[in-house]
Amino acid sequence: MFKFFKSLPYHIKSAFKNIKRNIAMSISSASAVTLTLIMVMLFLFVAGNVMNFADNIEDCLKIHVNISLDQTKDDEQRILQSIKAIPHVTKVQFSSKDEQFQLLIKDKEEKYKELYQNIIEEGNPLYDVYIVEVRYGNDLKSVASSIEQIEGVENANYGGESAIKLVNTLQSLQTGGLIFVAALSFLALFLISNTIKLTIYARKSEIAIMRNVGATNGFVKTPFMIEGIIIGFMGSILPIILTLVGYRLLYEKLNGELFSSVFALQPFYPFAWWVSLILLIGGILVGFVGSFVSVTKYLRFKR
Repeated sequence: MFKFFKSLPYHIKSAFKNIKRNIAMSISSASAVTLTLIMVMLFLFVAGNVMNFADNIEDCLKIHVNISLDQTKDDEQRILQSIKAIPHVTKVQFSSKDEQFQLLIKDKEEKYKELYQNIIEEGNPLYDVYIVEVRYGNDLKSVASSIEQIEGVENANYGGESAIKLVNTLQSLQTGGLIFVAALSFLALFLISNTIKLTIYARKSEIAIMRNVGATNGFVKTPFMIEGIIIGFMGSILPIILTLVGYRLLYEKLNGELFSSVFALQPFYPFAWWVSLILLIGGILVGFVGSFVSVTKYLRFKR
C-alpha cells in the first residue's frame, strides 16, 4: 500500500502525458462520456419530476366512501374500524354531508343555486363520507373493492380505471428511462474501452519493457485507470454546468410547476446538486471501468 502511494505521483504524471500524447482520442472519449451524461441528465430531470408528479397525483387519488343514509353513529364507528383494518390503508378522514355540500358549492354557488334551495327546504341529500388514503396508487382498486363489502357502505369511488392507468403510465416511464440510461452507459463504456485499448497498443513496447524488468500488473494498470478517471471527469464537466444553469432557468421560467401545483417541479436545491453529483460519479466510474476492462484484457492476453 505504501509503495502504491509512493508511486502515485508518477502514475498521475504518466496518465496526463498519455492524454496529451493521444489528445484526439482522449477528446473523442470525453465527448462520448459528455453526450452519454447529457442524456442521463435529461432522463434524471424527467424521472425525478415524474416521480414527484406521481407522488402528488397519488396523494390526490383518494377513495370517497359514501355511508348509507340509515346508518347511526355507532354504525359509522364500526365502518371506520373496518376500513382501518384493510391492508394498505394509511389514513381515514370523516367528512359530514354538510361539509361535502360546502365543498360542492365552493366558487360555484350560482351553478348549485337550485340544489342549495332544495337543501334549505327538504334537507341535505348528500352522504356522510370517509375519505380514505392508500399506500400506493395501485392499491386503490383492491381497497375500494374491500370497502364496498362492508355493511352500511353505499359505494366507494376512487376515479376508476383511468386513475390506475395514469399511475401505471408514470411508473412505466420511469422503468423505460432506467433501461435507456443503462444502454447509454454501456455505449460510453465501449467507447472509452476502445480508446484505452488503442493507447495500450500504441505503448505495447513500453508495457513489454516494464513487465520484463519486473513491473507488476498493478503498476502497469494504474496509469491507464487514472487516465480513464480523468477522461470521465472531463466528460462530466459540461453536463454538470448544463444541469446547474439549465435547471435553474427552467425552474424559474415555470415558477416551479407545470400546469398546476399537482405537477410541481423538484426544487432546484437539492435536486440539481444531487443530479450533478450523480453525473460526476457516473462519469468517473464509466472512465475507470472502461480503462480497467481494456488493460486487464490486454495484460491477460499478453501473459
